[in-house]
Amino acid sequence: MSASRVWAVFSTFRPGESAREAVASVAAQVDGVIVVDDGSGAEADATLSALASNGITVVRRPANDGIAAALNDGIVRAREAGAEFVLTFDQDSRIAQGFVAALLAAHDAAAAEGERVGVIVPEFFAGVRQQRGAEAVFGDAANVIQSGMLIPAPVIEAVGALREDFFIDLVDTEFELRLRRRGWRVLAAGGVRMEHALGTKYRRELFGRTLRLPGIPPEITLSTPFRYFYRLRNRIVLNNEYFRSAPRQIARDTLLDVIHFVNALWVARPRRALLRVYRAAVVAALRGRMGRMPQALAPVAGEIRWTAPVVEAESV
Repeated sequence: MSASRVWAVFSTFRPGESAREAVASVAAQVDGVIVVDDGSGAEADATLSALASNGITVVRRPANDGIAAALNDGIVRAREAGAEFVLTFDQDSRIAQGFVAALLAAHDAAAAEGERVGVIVPEFFAGVRQQRGAEAVFGDAANVIQSGMLIPAPVIEAVGALREDFFIDLVDTEFELRLRRRGWRVLAAGGVRMEHALGTKYRRELFGRTLRLPGIPPEITLSTPFRYFYRLRNRIVLNNEYFRSAPRQIARDTLLDVIHFVNALWVARPRRALLRVYRAAVVAALRGRMGRMPQALAPVAGEIRWTAPVVEAESV
C-alpha cells in the first residue's frame, strides 16, 4: 500500500531531540512532512534547523496560539501541496514501520463497504484501546486522540478545521463529535499501535493508602497544572454543544473527568491554587471566553505541585 497520498503535519512547542526522532519515524512513510512550531522562539532554533536541513518543511509561527491553530496551519499547507490525506501528530509521537499503510488500508476497506469515513486512528494509542468491540480491520473508535489521526481532505472541506478557540485540550474530541453529528464515521484501524507520552503516572491515594475503585486503575496520569484550565473550560463548552447529539458519550466522559478533577485537587499543593484555576475555567466557559488562558492565571498555575507518589515518569 503506497503512502504517497499522505502528508504528515506535526505541531511542536519547544521541541527537543525526541521531536527529531518522532519526525524521522514518519518521514519515510509519507509524501511530505510539515512541522509547524507554535511560537517556541529562539530556544527551538537548533532542532528546527536540523529538521529543515533534512528536507522537512518547517513553519515558525510568531506566537503561541495553541495546538489547533498550529495543526490547521499545517493542514492548509498540506492540502495546497496536493495531499489527499493529512495525518496529524504531536512532537512526541512515534510510529512503527507500516503504520501509515495500515491506516490507509483500513480507510480503503471501510470506503469499499460504503462507509463515510471521517477519520481513522490506530486501535491502540500509548497502550489505550481506541476501538470499540471485537478487533476488526476497522471499527468504531472511542475517545480519539488527534496524534496519529488520518483525515481525508474532503472531510476537512466538509466539516471545517480544528477548533482553534479551544487552544489545546479536547480539540480532538470536539472534532470527533462534530464528525459524528454530521454523519461521518470515526474509525480505528485494528491491530495498529502508536507510542506516545501521556504524562507522568501517580499512585491514586486517599489518606495515604492506594485507592482502588471498580473499573478505575490505581494510577492517575496528571498533566501540567495550567492544562486543567483548558480541560475544564472546554469540557463545559463541549457538553453544552454536544449533549443532545451524543448524550451517552458526554455523560460517560464527564463522569470520568469529574473523578479526575477531584483526584487532581486531592494531590495538588496548594489546593487553593488549583481551585482558582478551576473557578477561572468555569467563569470563562459561562461567559464564552475562549482562546488562551488569562495571563494573570499563569503564575497561579505555576505554584501547583502534585504530591502523589510517582509510579511512572513520562516517557515514550
